[in-house]
Amino acid sequence: MKEILIRKRTFDRIADDLKRHEGRIRPVWLDEEGAFYAPWEAQTVETPQPAIAFGNIDVWFRPKRREFIEAVMATPRLEWFQSGAAGIENPVLVGFGRKAEIYTTCHTQSEAMAEWVLWAALDFFRQGPAHRAQQSQKSWGRIESREISGSNWLIVGFGSIGKAVGWRVRALGGVVTGVRRSGGSADEADRIVTEASAEELAKADVVLLCLPHTPSTEGMADAAFFAAMKQDALFMNIGRGKLVDEAALIAALDGGRPAFAALDVVAQEPLPEDSPIWSHPRVMLTPHNSPATHGSIVRSDELFLDNLERFLSGGELLHVADRSLFE
Repeated sequence: MKEILIRKRTFDRIADDLKRHEGRIRPVWLDEEGAFYAPWEAQTVETPQPAIAFGNIDVWFRPKRREFIEAVMATPRLEWFQSGAAGIENPVLVGFGRKAEIYTTCHTQSEAMAEWVLWAALDFFRQGPAHRAQQSQKSWGRIESREISGSNWLIVGFGSIGKAVGWRVRALGGVVTGVRRSGGSADEADRIVTEASAEELAKADVVLLCLPHTPSTEGMADAAFFAAMKQDALFMNIGRGKLVDEAALIAALDGGRPAFAALDVVAQEPLPEDSPIWSHPRVMLTPHNSPATHGSIVRSDELFLDNLERFLSGGELLHVADRSLFE
């Protein structure tokens, strides 16, 4: 019998699917008050000992995160941890990765994040800020705008998220250059290059970062990076906040190159109240919620259930992370 630790909200969504494995699993959920409960036995659990844990959006963006983390780290044997995230650089996830015998990642948020990118890009190209300002002033004037069709995109980090963006941009007539160290080719890009060189930055109407944070990527978007961009270009970051030298970004925007920035991530989250990013007229900011859609949550649940079936039947799990990544 494998004990599974999940949040109550998650259990409520997938209870019927879990019931198919009755006799092989024991769900234990954590509620909003921090209590652990075994619903099939209708009893409180004082000390959960999960063999399996599902760390999805309900864990990280709801109350009582600490209780979940402590229960996972205290269990005698964590056989499998299913993450709700693609990245693994968060210190808590690194700790889970070191403890778990199997650690699987999740890439189902790519679709939601790609739609966020299109939303932000269309708002920029179609002069959303100018139109909203004009509406607030009750001013009726025609404003010239641009199209995604024919625009050049440099997508830095061409993994599952980059590919999801590239597919959509190409469908709308944009030209996509993907950046990944391994090179090669991809159906979702017109071309692949191995680095975001000054030459490539100078051609791009849109520069998108969707990389993980590592020692080699920290601060990669610096003063020289922004100086190489086109004056009327859009800069976007949905990777990690520490990819960007934020002081250099503000200085670059003040200097008019690039024209605008759309950010879903920042170096310190939540963003400090005194940060100039809050009120900068050339920044669109969202609170690291580009993946937070109903569809993304459902796909994450479906991945967990698929992997659960594989785990219980001795099959190969999807998106297994190499243990060396946590060393």
